[in-house]
Amino acid sequence: MHDPNFLHQSELVPVHRRHRRRRFLRALAAIFLVLAGLWTACILLAVGQIVAAGLDLKDAVNGTAMQVDALAFSQAEDDMERARRALGELERSLFLLDRLWFFPGFDDALLDAQGLFASGREVTDSLSSLLSLGRDVVQLSGIGEQLTVKFDDLPSGSKKAVLERFSTASSDFDLFSARIRIARDELARLRGKAYITPLLGVLDPFMERLFVLERELSTASVFARLLPELSGLGEERTHLLLFLNNDELRPGGGFIGTYGLLRVRDGEVVSLVTQDVYAVDQAAEGKVHTPPPDPLARYNATHVWFFRDANWNPDFAESSKQAMAMFEAQTGIRVDSVIGFTPSLASALLDYIGPVEAGGQTFTAKNVPELIEYEVEKGFYENGIPVSQRKEILSELVLKAQQRLSALPLSRWPDAFAILSEAIRNKQAAMFSQTESLQQAIVQSGWGGTVRSYAPDALFYVDANLASLKSDPVVKRSLRYELFRNASGAWIGRTTMTYDHQGSFDWRTTRYRTFMRLYTPQGTKLIRASGLKEGPEVLTDLHLAVFAGFAVIEPGEKQSVTFEYQLSPVVVEAIASGTYALDLYKQMGARDYALTLDLDFDKTVASASPAENRHEWGDDRYHLNTKLSQDLRIEVGL
Repeated sequence: MHDPNFLHQSELVPVHRRHRRRRFLRALAAIFLVLAGLWTACILLAVGQIVAAGLDLKDAVNGTAMQVDALAFSQAEDDMERARRALGELERSLFLLDRLWFFPGFDDALLDAQGLFASGREVTDSLSSLLSLGRDVVQLSGIGEQLTVKFDDLPSGSKKAVLERFSTASSDFDLFSARIRIARDELARLRGKAYITPLLGVLDPFMERLFVLERELSTASVFARLLPELSGLGEERTHLLLFLNNDELRPGGGFIGTYGLLRVRDGEVVSLVTQDVYAVDQAAEGKVHTPPPDPLARYNATHVWFFRDANWNPDFAESSKQAMAMFEAQTGIRVDSVIGFTPSLASALLDYIGPVEAGGQTFTAKNVPELIEYEVEKGFYENGIPVSQRKEILSELVLKAQQRLSALPLSRWPDAFAILSEAIRNKQAAMFSQTESLQQAIVQSGWGGTVRSYAPDALFYVDANLASLKSDPVVKRSLRYELFRNASGAWIGRTTMTYDHQGSFDWRTTRYRTFMRLYTPQGTKLIRASGLKEGPEVLTDLHLAVFAGFAVIEPGEKQSVTFEYQLSPVVVEAIASGTYALDLYKQMGARDYALTLDLDFDKTVASASPAENRHEWGDDRYHLNTKLSQDLRIEVGL
């Protein structure tokens, strides 16, 4: 017989097992929830640390910038140390996330972020050394960290000490600039990765401020190298200043209507005088017999080559050598360097320092070119001033502007340097030094207005205003360069400059008479030219093939000058190899003008810099519409 409880006993074991299983699962779930909560809390803690460190980094960078603006370098170093610690906190928080985060792809994101922070750390380390330089300069000056201190206020010994310390800092500037470029490249690489965006947002304020410094540091590096000569450090230096009037455009920047002599020693201006160029040339009449370049004789009725026409070569270094030799021959004065600049630089400086009164006139950024021209061409006569004294108003203006610049607080010097750097970049100013090592530094930095093409293809269009008064401001230009293969398979280049004369006949404007030259690679063969009154001529200059001619454009007319030629074998070879590059040069003193490139390579363009518009990608042509405001390198991969 069965036990009365056999049914109950047979069901009890499974029930108990189910209860135990439930209790186990509930305990397991509780443990999982606790661990998940701890994991989430750790994740939130790490994220919170990243946010906090990012905010601290932003505050530290802003504080550093404010302290530097105030010349408070010691406090700036403290803020930079805080920025370095914040970067360290960011890296540690990312390391914690790496140990907690298990989703696929996070390791790659972490490596990207760590690379970004490593770049940021290198930049902060380099910036710290620059802040130390600033502190050293302030200490050497002996005036303490004061926002309004002026270089002119420093004793002579302090000026020399400051200049000597600054002149040794070019390598520091170069190192920091290079580190910024590395960080910028890293940032550009990460921009397309969505998972890194939050971290970029944290670092953006830091990086943006630093990127602004890159160009300024490049300028500072050049100044540091040139400072011994520019400031007369250790011995007196004499600089020949060429006032290049680009309203009358010449190959080397503009007609030399006025020159100046600047003598400096240990940062002190020993003397600054300016004079009408005709005072030198007239004194040399009968003593100078050098024949001028043929176009000056043919189209400008120039029978002797005087100092005023020295800048016939479009390479500023070559023009400067000629100017120095002619100036010394005519005056007996030897100079150490040449500094050339156009009224465009004068306008930019007046915009910065404010209006300057001279000769009863108020010169501003907007009126300085026209007002100077009026005063030295017509105003002097109306005011009863002798011809020999007509440019004294310019001398007074230059002297007062120099005094105003010298009186700037040290905190405003970087802005003045930036203005000069921009003028040099836009080919409105350039330098040349007799000292070979300094000239090499000038050329390498792009401050020399030199023409040295290292690309397979090159294009340089040069105008010379000959007997056209001051007509250049109203002659608008546009340049077009086409490259293509013709029906017989030969590679052809076609360059067209269009002149639009928007002026009329008056005291400063007349028909535009220009002797133009087109510089192209050696081996280029001219096929035909159009739009010329005389020419074309085939020449060689600056190791380049040159096509030249003379044209006349009447007021109110538009006229194009076109040169068509067979490309140099070097260019053809570059196209065949798929590594085409073009160096485009802007003439010194020329105003910005429209540039169109239409290059048909007969095979697909794989890459290009500068890039085309996106809708033009994927075909066999490279097309670009831009302005030629400075020298430009074009690179196309095929």
